[in-house]
Amino acid sequence: MKVKVNEKPRLQHGRHVVTITEITEGKSEYKGIPFFAARMETDEGFVEQRFYDSEPSQPVLAELMRAVGLEGKTLDTEKLVGKQLSVEVHERTYPDPDTGQEKTITEAGHFRAVGEADTSQQGQ
Repeated sequence: MKVKVNEKPRLQHGRHVVTITEITEGKSEYKGIPFFAARMETDEGFVEQRFYDSEPSQPVLAELMRAVGLEGKTLDTEKLVGKQLSVEVHERTYPDPDTGQEKTITEAGHFRAVGEADTSQQGQ
């Protein structure tokens, strides 16, 4: 059997300059919280990150908006497509709410504008 694979690999851990290529919307499986998922790509790979429409997510959304140069109190997700930013790719482990077993996902965080100096400590 021949299987055609037309997908990039996930980005490796570390900092990458990415372009947001796609936005999809949905609701979380567990609590029904609305979110949008941003697909962020380089020539070498991709990472997808969910952004929830919830109070705890407000600082993360503000960081994303600053990183892509959007201002204001409302984020129009359609304006994110085509924007470049610097992200840190890492893994996060959490207990699955249904089974209690650990689940590990690859995610992006620590959003910065392209060219902005990284003020966090190296090697974390």
